[in-house]
Amino acid sequence: MKKKMFKIFCLWFICTGTAMMGQNQLKVSLDAGYTNSVLHSNLSNLVDSKYTARSGFGVNLSGEYMIWKSLFVSTGISFQQKNYRFERTGNRAGWYTNYTNDFLTFPLMIGGYILNNPHETTGVWIKVAGGMYTDYWLRMKREGRYPVFNELQENGKFNYTEVSDTYDFKKNENQLNRWGYGLAGQIQAGYSFKKFDVYGSYNYQYGLSDINMANDDKDRKSTIRSYMISLGVSYKFK
Repeated sequence: MKKKMFKIFCLWFICTGTAMMGQNQLKVSLDAGYTNSVLHSNLSNLVDSKYTARSGFGVNLSGEYMIWKSLFVSTGISFQQKNYRFERTGNRAGWYTNYTNDFLTFPLMIGGYILNNPHETTGVWIKVAGGMYTDYWLRMKREGRYPVFNELQENGKFNYTEVSDTYDFKKNENQLNRWGYGLAGQIQAGYSFKKFDVYGSYNYQYGLSDINMANDDKDRKSTIRSYMISLGVSYKFK
């Protein structure tokens, strides 16, 4: 059902985008900033374990088209890091893996200006938008600290070793899903000049797709949730 909804949304966006080009109100934006992400996964089969959030960075290039009064549709392309950490707790504390993940993200959203319209006036404006996104997993780097089980010490603890590697998506031994999708939300506030805007942005992405292709258990689905806070500049074509 979710995949069907996504296909319908894409078809709607393409048809709407063709029609709205005649409006000749286009705004192109570029912003960069801080990302924060976490993996949500069922760890009931692993005692003393948890996933926690890690920060990263991202860059968004987007286009906005006015379709009616203060309503618009937007799309673009983003480079985003969606990083997270797996760690053992309790008696297993000290054992962890940091995941650094690079994604290309393609959002499709519809929204409106709730305070002023920078295509018509100068000054302060606020807009909100929501929709869906799809992303492509470019790269995953893993850095971790793991126990050496054949080096048990007298106090009953193990020595640790540190390991760093880059995941080979060509082999894809863990059968990770490089294509994903989910829900997207956005709020922006800015100041409009004649041709340029400056703004701050908050973007949230709620992953719906499982990062594991081979997983058939919906109760153990692993999804990424992420937000980005950024500053940017826009140029308006009229």
